[in-house]
Amino acid sequence: MLCGLPGMGKDRYISKQCQGIDVISLDDMRRRINASPDDKTATGRIVQQAKEEARVFLRQKKPFIWNATNITRQLRSQLISLFTAYGARVKIVYLEVPWAQWKQQNARREYAVPDAVVMRMASRLEVPQPDEAHSVEYRVIER
Repeated sequence: MLCGLPGMGKDRYISKQCQGIDVISLDDMRRRINASPDDKTATGRIVQQAKEEARVFLRQKKPFIWNATNITRQLRSQLISLFTAYGARVKIVYLEVPWAQWKQQNARREYAVPDAVVMRMASRLEVPQPDEAHSVEYRVIER
């Protein structure tokens, strides 16, 4: 399970560190149906569809990556409960880069996230704690 604000490098992490592992990406699912991230009805449907995809992998005992922001402990806890109910071991990878680097990365993204949106999400961010999952990895770049 990845955790981090939009534009912090989750997709880059997957492409460099997780080749060959299936990915459940809420952003990709949202884009397939042309849903806005602010559309709560669509988001609810997308999350339910993503959880069903996760259940398929879990029943098959197949590893996968849950690629979403997962910025609150409550949200992560719900997902971790689902995953562990199937006997899965859960690893959270938290990603963070300095604001200036984020601005550069975000500007180069195909789907840039407005600063105001990231600031709003940053105010709600709860960095994962070591006791939340079987393991928690912090990939924080400081400058």
